[in-house]
Amino acid sequence: MPDVFISYSVKDEKLAKFVREHLLQKELDVFLASISLNPGEHWTPQIFDALKSSDWVFLLASKNAMESPNVQQELGAALSHGKKVVPIMWDLQPSDLPRWVADFQGLILSGATMENINLQMSQLAERVKSNKVKGQLVAGAVFAGLLYFLAN
Repeated sequence: MPDVFISYSVKDEKLAKFVREHLLQKELDVFLASISLNPGEHWTPQIFDALKSSDWVFLLASKNAMESPNVQQELGAALSHGKKVVPIMWDLQPSDLPRWVADFQGLILSGATMENINLQMSQLAERVKSNKVKGQLVAGAVFAGLLYFLAN
C-alpha cells in the first residue's frame, strides 16, 4: 500500500521522478505510474487501487497537469475519498489553480533555489512519515486492546 500517490502529467515526468526520489529517501512507499506499473497491466484499475489505498496525493500542479483529463480524474477520486492533497506548483501560482485545488495548502517551487526545493520536499516527506508512524501506533494500540479484550 503506497504512502503517497503522485498525480502528474506525463509531460512532467522528470519532476515526478525527482519528488519520488525524495520520498524514497525517507523510506516511504510511493506510487508513480510510469515506474509502479508493469508492462501488460491494465493500468486504470491499478492506478485507482493505488490512489484509494494511499493516504496522501501529491498533485504536481503544472499547466500540463491542469490540462490533463487523467490528472483531473485522479484529483476527483482523491477528493471523493478524503485524501490529503498537496499541490506542488512550479510553473503556476495558487491563484492559477481551480478553486477546488487552490483550497489545499501546497508547496510553491517556482523561483525557489534547489536548496530550498530540497528542504521543502524533505519537510513534506517527514510530515508524511510522521503521520504514518502515528497511524501505526494507533493501530497497534487498538490491536493490543482487542487482544486484551479477547483474552479476558
